[in-house]
Amino acid sequence: MNLGELWIDRSDASEHIAALDVSAETAAHLRFFWENGYTIFRNVVPGELIDKIVDGMLSVSKDPKKYVVRREGKYVDPLDVTSLGPGGRVIDIYGVSSAARDAVYQRPVAEFLMALFQEPAIAMQSLCFEYGSQQAIHQDTAYVVSSKPLSLAAAWIPLEDVTPGSGELIYYPGSHRFQHFLFGGDSKSWSAGRHGQEPHKQFLGQLHEQAQSRGIQIERFLAKKGDVLIWHADLAHGGSRITNKCTRRSYVVHFCPRSVRPAYATQIQKNYFELPDKSGHFFASRHYDLRTMDPRGESKIMYDGGVSKAKAE
Repeated sequence: MNLGELWIDRSDASEHIAALDVSAETAAHLRFFWENGYTIFRNVVPGELIDKIVDGMLSVSKDPKKYVVRREGKYVDPLDVTSLGPGGRVIDIYGVSSAARDAVYQRPVAEFLMALFQEPAIAMQSLCFEYGSQQAIHQDTAYVVSSKPLSLAAAWIPLEDVTPGSGELIYYPGSHRFQHFLFGGDSKSWSAGRHGQEPHKQFLGQLHEQAQSRGIQIERFLAKKGDVLIWHADLAHGGSRITNKCTRRSYVVHFCPRSVRPAYATQIQKNYFELPDKSGHFFASRHYDLRTMDPRGESKIMYDGGVSKAKAE
């Protein structure tokens, strides 16, 4: 199968980095990313943008027609949301928040993504969390689907200083080089209906086994508000157990190269749209019709998992 590996996954990536026409800062981030499967940009997102994102994330029940929310694997009516709770998330907030869009492609991040993909990126989906997700350590390629699984990257933006025990982001550095786990023998992505639960359990378990066999220890990201962590498609990561009942507000964005496009582009066909950003990169959404963006920077919901339809009926 075509895994869609990026140039940075090749054995000669170090030589390629040296030949790139990029800043010394970007080159240093690329080298760290190549070696570890992630890199961290410190204090690059302005606090005023973050505060606006948080205000929107916490106002879903006040203006429910604007937002798409999932909890425990299901879409829920934002009108019923008083607290997102662990695992609850606001989907694609950049569809209704100019601050959320501006936060994504800050200059150092935009330059890094252009160098990593060698073309403009598409922010293809986002998740806003109020609390730690406590999600099992996994690789995004199992769930975030495109025709080229490894042509993917993600950003984790803390919306406040992260407190120990709050369910902080954890990861196995270097796990982007683990042996591939293929569902059904031919797929990096998992389908519950096609593959069942047992292969999924095997997938999660073998990540820890590979880490143990390589002597890799879990690292925790005790981030500061405004930092950005960019990770590789196959970095094994998750949310640690919450032992300190406090918030861990965060904003996660997944990217793919523009030439690849997310899988949902073929599902929604003529309704697929790429919103250009001043950075030269793009936004796309399964949930918002970005063509309807109004002067306030808000667009209309295109798909909310059937919540609006159920209410209408």
